[in-house]
Amino acid sequence: MKLSFLGQSYEASIHAVDAVETSETAIFLGQPYARKQYTNRQRQQPASELTYRGIKYTT
Repeated sequence: MKLSFLGQSYEASIHAVDAVETSETAIFLGQPYARKQYTNRQRQQPASELTYRGIKYTT
């Protein structure tokens, strides 16, 4: 997905969320449903060179 912020364009990285069903059930608004356990993987951002007040640094 293409986004922009303060005139700078960038590409949004969408990462997958893994869901594993558990043996637990719950009731919401009178309807039963099976609960799931979610895991979220860490995103790795590419290193970039930035400048702040004339001083260059990398992240």
